[in-house]
Amino acid sequence: MKVLGFRGNPKAPRYAVLSYDGTTFTLENASSDNKLTVPASIGEDADSERLSWVYAEIVRILEAHPDITKVLIKTNEFTQSDTKPKRKSAYIDAAAILAATHKNVAVHTLAYSQMGATSKTTKDLAETRVGKTDKYWDAGMADAINVAWWGARHP
Repeated sequence: MKVLGFRGNPKAPRYAVLSYDGTTFTLENASSDNKLTVPASIGEDADSERLSWVYAEIVRILEAHPDITKVLIKTNEFTQSDTKPKRKSAYIDAAAILAATHKNVAVHTLAYSQMGATSKTTKDLAETRVGKTDKYWDAGMADAINVAWWGARHP
């Protein structure tokens, strides 16, 4: 089974392509592409351009890995203090949902409580469960790994 874990971020979304054979988890993009850096030509407030670009990037990833069976998205933890970055991240998640749906790939969104993680434990859990990336290692990448790990274990 192969899944795509995704963590939206207004500046640089992260993704993990994870294979699971029933015993071993393999992070297929541990030493390669895992950060979607928004082109400089797309301005901070150019939401429609940014979303169109994210959509195209998710389609590109799914076409590069046609055996991905589902996409798992780590969603924001919404509280009473809603912020502009959280809203923009939610838009990015929506673009990923639409891209996966367009490619007929199942999509699931999860919060920390559903994944058995917290913002404080996400990096340690990802390293223990699967490993860490060679570059761009941060909590966003760990979220992408953890949500993919959860999805691979729950067919």
